[in-house]
Amino acid sequence: MDEEKMDRDLEGLAVFRPLQKVTGVKAQQEFRLKPTQTILLSFVLMIGIGTILLMLPISSARETSLPFIDALFVSTSASCVTGLTVVDVKNDLSFFGKCVMIMLIQVGGLGIMTLGTMAVHAMGYRFRLRESLTLQESLGQSGRSGLFELIRRMIKYTLAVEGFFALLLTVHFIPEFGFDAIGYGIFHAVSAFCNAGFDLFGNYDSLCKRQDDIFLLAGIGLSIILGGIGFTVMHDVMHRRKWHRFSLHTKIVLAVNSVLIVGGTLLIFGVESRYDGVLVGMPLAEQLANSAFMSVSCRTAGFNSFDIAASTQVTKFAMIILMFIGASPLSTGGGIKCTTIFVLLRSVWAIFRGENEVTVFGRTISTRARNQAFAIFTVGTLWVVTMGILLAVVDGETNDLGRVIFETVSAFGTVGMGIGITSEWDEWGKVLLCLTMLLGRVGIMTFLLSLIQQRQSIVKYPKEEIMLG
Repeated sequence: MDEEKMDRDLEGLAVFRPLQKVTGVKAQQEFRLKPTQTILLSFVLMIGIGTILLMLPISSARETSLPFIDALFVSTSASCVTGLTVVDVKNDLSFFGKCVMIMLIQVGGLGIMTLGTMAVHAMGYRFRLRESLTLQESLGQSGRSGLFELIRRMIKYTLAVEGFFALLLTVHFIPEFGFDAIGYGIFHAVSAFCNAGFDLFGNYDSLCKRQDDIFLLAGIGLSIILGGIGFTVMHDVMHRRKWHRFSLHTKIVLAVNSVLIVGGTLLIFGVESRYDGVLVGMPLAEQLANSAFMSVSCRTAGFNSFDIAASTQVTKFAMIILMFIGASPLSTGGGIKCTTIFVLLRSVWAIFRGENEVTVFGRTISTRARNQAFAIFTVGTLWVVTMGILLAVVDGETNDLGRVIFETVSAFGTVGMGIGITSEWDEWGKVLLCLTMLLGRVGIMTFLLSLIQQRQSIVKYPKEEIMLG
């Protein structure tokens, strides 16, 4: 291989090549981005474009355009499919602004790398090794085999699920909204499947005034579940169909999701249907439907069918835990992921039992996966605690710490469930939440690896035991 061909193979992604032509500089080490850095910058670029578009007068339904900090916050929330907002989407944004929102949600849910890949691949572009590594990193894959087939399946499943629920919701909304039901159906289908939690009902009410609409809760809830379990799990279930043929990843995701959904439903129902809970006075069917919907939605979607601020402390605490865990890998949701918490708890149990290996469903979980689970949980906890402290300072003792932590975890898990205090914070509070949403969407490992230079030390030091516990 000659030197010129080697330089071509080591160039960065196509989006950065014009810079080399302008400067006349070859792709040296300082101009190359790690795959994780490219992923992070792709989201930053998308957020920047969304901010500019939302600041345009044509995006606002008011006489004045959105201020920069509000446009930045909403663009970040939509791109990271979070759902936290400081504007009323229905009343503050024009038709153009709503279209910008739904595009940011769709691209953010699938990932800009995924959509960009399919676009250039369809035009016949041949990906080089470094670009393939970036795609692998963005999709959490360990090899190049079947990479483009996976991306095609992701887009196919997304269009199929969103199209089905858009049609279903459109028919359901026709008696209320007439011709506008098409827009309502499409917007809420995309927002639900991408686990974004934005709605067009106005006044920051989400689904609170529709808590008796069991059909709507069931439709949006099912769409949230499909978006949250991940594309590989959907493919596994559709094609392998039998439990013993599923991959270990699929088995863990289905098992953990079932436990969290059922457990969350029973806890919310048991607490909020008694005494002065928010479900008191509803028929039993509506109590169960709202409990199940909130258990599903608070994992990563952000729609709410009752006033969270009025719920009990037990319910809020349970929601914080569910939001922190989040959805599944390679899904449209955030959080530390359900597989992470499973591997973490199973590893702790193995330590107490004196087991050398961690086995699940007849398979052994690798040491690398166990180490990553501990790292993700630790860094996620440290980030939430740090941001919680900083946001408490920004809050200035206006709200109690529980409300601040709830808002922080909601941003970290890209959930978007709020207690209504986000809009009260100044620019610093909104910037901190933007950073938290970005980290929650791109993933802790991707975020940190994009900032930290990895090195392999050739020096080996002697081992020495220390006391723990």
